[in-house]
Amino acid sequence: MNRRNFLKTTAATSAALTLSSAHSAVSAAPKESKPKIMVWAHAHTDFLGEDDKVMAEFEKIRESGIDIIFLFVHSHPDDNQAWYNASINGFVVQDRLSRTINFGKKAGVEIHPIIGGIKDIGLSEANRKKRSYVSGKPGGSSRDGRFCASWQTTRLSSLRIASDVINNHTISGFHLDYIRYIDTGMGIKWPCQCDACKQNYERFLGKKDIASFDLQNPGMLFHYLKVRNDNITDAVLQFKKLANQNNLKISMAARADYFGSALVEGQDWINWGHAGLFDYICPMNYTTDRDEHRDLLKMQLNLMDGKAGIYSGLGRKWSAGETKTDDMIRQADDALNMGAAGISIYHYHGLNDKDFAALKEFSKNI
Repeated sequence: MNRRNFLKTTAATSAALTLSSAHSAVSAAPKESKPKIMVWAHAHTDFLGEDDKVMAEFEKIRESGIDIIFLFVHSHPDDNQAWYNASINGFVVQDRLSRTINFGKKAGVEIHPIIGGIKDIGLSEANRKKRSYVSGKPGGSSRDGRFCASWQTTRLSSLRIASDVINNHTISGFHLDYIRYIDTGMGIKWPCQCDACKQNYERFLGKKDIASFDLQNPGMLFHYLKVRNDNITDAVLQFKKLANQNNLKISMAARADYFGSALVEGQDWINWGHAGLFDYICPMNYTTDRDEHRDLLKMQLNLMDGKAGIYSGLGRKWSAGETKTDDMIRQADDALNMGAAGISIYHYHGLNDKDFAALKEFSKNI
């Protein structure tokens, strides 16, 4: 069956048709011969010093065994700042990616730009508001005003940013972040009331206005979650197609709680892994509790069943906490012993000299 142009069909139908064929058409990425160490970094705050200082940073990074840096190169979700050589109208450009790529090349470290999954730029205030999430919560929510993933044009804008990065830089891969709905903890209690969501509700649930009590019905909840996951899957398939066309690796930051936040937010990353859509999947297993990290990773590895490499995300320093150096290394060791393909650390700015020394010693033994 020939796939129809995804611009001329619903995202749900497109995703369902194409993902089902992807299981047979796309083979899983080949297993890496050596576990990889990855780290997230920010172009607007990291690697900004004099050339000799930055080169020394990259030499330290390489010596510590870090193979790939995932680099945020545009603001997300609301501002219009680009830290790459952007040519899209609407971005305020300050290219820091070109310089970072050059240092990475000299040091032997790959730089994979991070693309925010749900994003748009250059919109009028009215259009921005129109495409924004509306929680339906009495008095509103802090999530209101951020882009809703039900708008196909907004999902495609992120694809346009990825194409723009590829056209203006020589890279070996890119990384997807926020490839999901943004209504963490509210998606079922306070279903979004934006126009695009209401159109979905009417088509698949039979009425435009739904509330939490509607989603207590198992059938309605099933279709509600399916539409959201089909919408995000549609975007993932387009990113995968772009990566294949340009011979690039593709990776993603995944919600650690697959059955909770991930599926509620439309991020069916286990299914995507089984379909061979990603080279690296990095679940954000950020916790200071070693047992919790092992429990999360065990569940993820069991569900993935070897169909795709999982690179356990370790939180050295993040919004909800901070892991000490020795504990981070213990979690890294656990990850590889349990069968993870590698580790991904959040974030570079949280690492100190003790961390780099510990990673260097750790990497010698993997």
